Amino acid sequence: MGDRDRVLVVDDDVSFGGMVAETLADRGYDACFVEGPVEALERSQLDRFDAVLVDLLMPGMGGLELADKLRARDPELQVVVLTGHGDREAAIEAVQRGVFDFLDKADLPLARLHRSVAEAVSKSRLLRKNSELLTRLTESNRLLEALHSAGVVLAGEAHLDRLFDVLVGSAKKLASAECARVLLFARTGGGELLIEHAAGDGASTLPGTRLAPGNGIAAVSAAGGEVISLARADAHPAYSDRCDALPTDRSGYLCVPLSHGGGGPLGALVVAGHAQAFSEGEQSALAGLARMGAVAIENVLQRERADNFFTHISDILVSSLESMDIFYRGHGRGVAALADMVTRRLGLETLERRNVHFAALLHDIGKLRLDPQLLLARSMSEESRSAIARHPTLAVELLRPISAWEGLLPIIQAHHERWDGRGYPTGLKGEEIALGARVVAVADAFDAMTRETHHGTRRSAAEALAELEAFAGSQFDPRMVRLFIAEYRQHGDPRPEAAGT
Repeated sequence: MGDRDRVLVVDDDVSFGGMVAETLADRGYDACFVEGPVEALERSQLDRFDAVLVDLLMPGMGGLELADKLRARDPELQVVVLTGHGDREAAIEAVQRGVFDFLDKADLPLARLHRSVAEAVSKSRLLRKNSELLTRLTESNRLLEALHSAGVVLAGEAHLDRLFDVLVGSAKKLASAECARVLLFARTGGGELLIEHAAGDGASTLPGTRLAPGNGIAAVSAAGGEVISLARADAHPAYSDRCDALPTDRSGYLCVPLSHGGGGPLGALVVAGHAQAFSEGEQSALAGLARMGAVAIENVLQRERADNFFTHISDILVSSLESMDIFYRGHGRGVAALADMVTRRLGLETLERRNVHFAALLHDIGKLRLDPQLLLARSMSEESRSAIARHPTLAVELLRPISAWEGLLPIIQAHHERWDGRGYPTGLKGEEIALGARVVAVADAFDAMTRETHHGTRRSAAEALAELEAFAGSQFDPRMVRLFIAEYRQHGDPRPEAAGT
């Protein structure tokens, strides 16, 4: 047997104790004999035994007291008491104190001794196995709970920097590691890997680092999609102090790939510094965290790319409108800044704030489909007013083919509706009007009143705020007016041109 059952024999009678140890050794046990309690306690600190046979009466410490001390250190250890002075009361006390068996030295057939030791060892092994299973189950539940909590936070995070912070913190917690780091890679034209983003311990100098093929454990893990677990990182042939060095003197290094299911390497999640080797459960949990992290990172990157696209296209459309409507240059950007001020005060979710922002920026974009002369006229006929009043509907028709802008359409369509139902184009009233449209309506009116145009006298901010108050409850949602005025008075004018004055 590669792992023999270990038995400790404790008896101040050297000849008897030695004989018991020898007969157990003959039966295949790894048997150890010591002469007294002090030696037994010292030996139990060095080795773990499956069963211990103790004499009931020994100088300095009785067998039952010794049994209590041994089991306090090792609860699964089974104790068999051997005595030449046994009586019924002593046997009862032994059983009450958790002793496995009570044997009389004076009447002790070897078969009885061997059976008792075998059963004690079997029970000890079974208890240890159950304890180990319970420990693994408890640890597995802890890891699953921590992984679930991290997944919830990752799924709701919309900013890359904060997402990296969540990943690094969760990795340390899951793996009980001293250090953690997240790296994102990109391929260069020469086949190298470029560290595009890095966060965590000792990562501030890493962005921009180029790694040749096969150089850098994290790069190898990312490129090959493999989990790499090491006692020390510098023992790996791909180790690079430019990529893999982490600020810890403790052993243990674990690297898992940040994989998004295709399209080349995304990155790697690294932990280091551990009290012992990273367990299979910790490796599995970290790999799961990395998979969730990769999905969250890809979602954030896609949103950032989409926002960049929307911003670029919006700038083109707004610039085109301003080239036609020369009296309202800067109006769209001004309304967007004012609307952002209100949505921040409202505490809207990121996606809602984004929709209101772009809707405010593009609220007049339908005017691109009008005759430019209508926008330049200093006076208007009823027919001209009716034509211009169509611009919310024209804007919706213009933007509807862009499916990603679907959330903007109800806001743009209704930004000239009135709280009392006397607006256009459909006569909605009160909370029938989209919340974003009610925000944009207030921001639109304030910006128009405080801008120099050919349609009326420019008003001061104080005059415009008073005008909003006067029409709260008729033209405007009174709550939006209150929020707008409170935010404006507390933080000032957020418009780009106001910042430059």
